[in-house]
Amino acid sequence: MEKLKILREFSLFENIPTAALEPLASYFIPRRFERGERLWREGNEALSFVFVVEGQVKIVKYRNDGGETILGVFGADEVVGHLAVYRQIPYPASAYALEDTLTLQIHRSHFFGTIRDHSALMEALLQDMMQRNQELVGRLHDLSVSDTEQRLALLFMKFAESVGRRVAQESGEMGVVVELPLSRAEIACLINVRVETAIRFMSKWGKEGLVRTDGGGFTILDYERLSALARAMG
Repeated sequence: MEKLKILREFSLFENIPTAALEPLASYFIPRRFERGERLWREGNEALSFVFVVEGQVKIVKYRNDGGETILGVFGADEVVGHLAVYRQIPYPASAYALEDTLTLQIHRSHFFGTIRDHSALMEALLQDMMQRNQELVGRLHDLSVSDTEQRLALLFMKFAESVGRRVAQESGEMGVVVELPLSRAEIACLINVRVETAIRFMSKWGKEGLVRTDGGGFTILDYERLSALARAMG
């Protein structure tokens, strides 16, 4: 495995000089998880940074009633659970592989011990933390949107932008395939609505030729219309 080349795919490291990144790369350890396998449990000590190389990871918070709230879904070239590692606090939620997943992991002592000697790495870390805070603010804004259909449209657009793949349809129009095996219940959790509500809107979209869903993910059939739906109600 060419760890240095793989790490370059992550925004945190894309502009880091090779001389600074090479010492850090040597500490990364590959680890694979099968679909449904837990990466960590809520309350575990956050000891390592986890970089997703292949696959998908969901972050889950369990409620007192036994239900779950999905806080986010992360794919290739993203880092998961890093805020807890930064702050050296226990993980506030659990993480599971949505599909067979390959990660690169580095213990926080090796990470922080190395970046202290490289100003470029330290600056990149600070920039990354600022970006994550902005993403959290955006996530809170999305959940504050009162219209359920808009929240669902915003969620699907974010999936399309992060893990979508453009494909030509039989009609000649371009669609976006998102290979993300989320159940209706998991989608409902992500926008904080009842499962029945999410199913109703997704069925409506299917009949309107907006989005087609299947067990392996979904296809946005009319990207422009879904994008307009996400924006128009804001």
